[in-house]
Amino acid sequence: MTDASRSERAGAKPSGLHLSLARRIAALAAERRWPAGFHLREMEIAREFEVSRTPVRAALGVLAGRGLVENRTNQGFFLSRDGAELETAERSLPAAQEDDVLQAILRDREAGRLPEQLIETDLLEAYGIGRSGLRKVLLRLAEDGLVKRRRGHGWSFVPSLASSQAREESYRFRLIIECMGLQEPGFRVDRQQFARSRAAHEAFIADLHRSPSVERFFAINAGFHAMLAACSGNRFLLQAMEAQNALRRLTEYADYGELDADALLKSCREHLAILDALEQGDINWAVILMRQHLTRPAREAASPAE
Repeated sequence: MTDASRSERAGAKPSGLHLSLARRIAALAAERRWPAGFHLREMEIAREFEVSRTPVRAALGVLAGRGLVENRTNQGFFLSRDGAELETAERSLPAAQEDDVLQAILRDREAGRLPEQLIETDLLEAYGIGRSGLRKVLLRLAEDGLVKRRRGHGWSFVPSLASSQAREESYRFRLIIECMGLQEPGFRVDRQQFARSRAAHEAFIADLHRSPSVERFFAINAGFHAMLAACSGNRFLLQAMEAQNALRRLTEYADYGELDADALLKSCREHLAILDALEQGDINWAVILMRQHLTRPAREAASPAE
């Protein structure tokens, strides 16, 4: 047994980083449908999440302490359950306080309870978090492009998609960059990434009979569009798409929270149809499908329901 799993079983409190990483590993196993007995290789997971092996080992220790993975002597960590069963287990893992505060800040901003400009002392009092923890939250939001430092002191949110006009402009912008991105001279299909995206969509569709996870759908949806931007071979298109995904995080609960299973199924099938067209080399048809996929929500943003 590793030091990480020993400390977890002994009741030592895992760090926020280790808890967050443990949840991401469980979510990845659920998304990719890894079977029970699947070998969770530290180096591959570290590359996936762009971290070192040390926090990965500690995060796997967290999962081992909860019986979700097994630590075999001199062999490593292996899943104790099928990945399909891990989505519910992932939700049961305790969240780090920083994760809870980050999500609370996003919800409060979307609901209009937070102003554009943020003062750290106000946030400390409002969310009951220590100064060090709050600084980590703000830095994570800054890394995602959701807030930026103000001159002097304090922070401010970047322009959001809260208004119908902003959402319409966002979709129209995406119509430009995403449709043109598919026609870039450097566009190349990444077979491995396409297969992963397809598997994630199909797994989500298979689970729609249960209550769908907004966070899971957003991750799959945002990942699909970022993947295609990366395939364009144009670094500026990818940068723009990542910025759009970051902005959409502020409104993901409003965008997806009340969608029914039929709407989620329709979106997933549209994504899969675009993947089919691209894999078959039919770029023109893929562009048409992408335009249809983005035009409908653009119209809805322009004419919101009363």
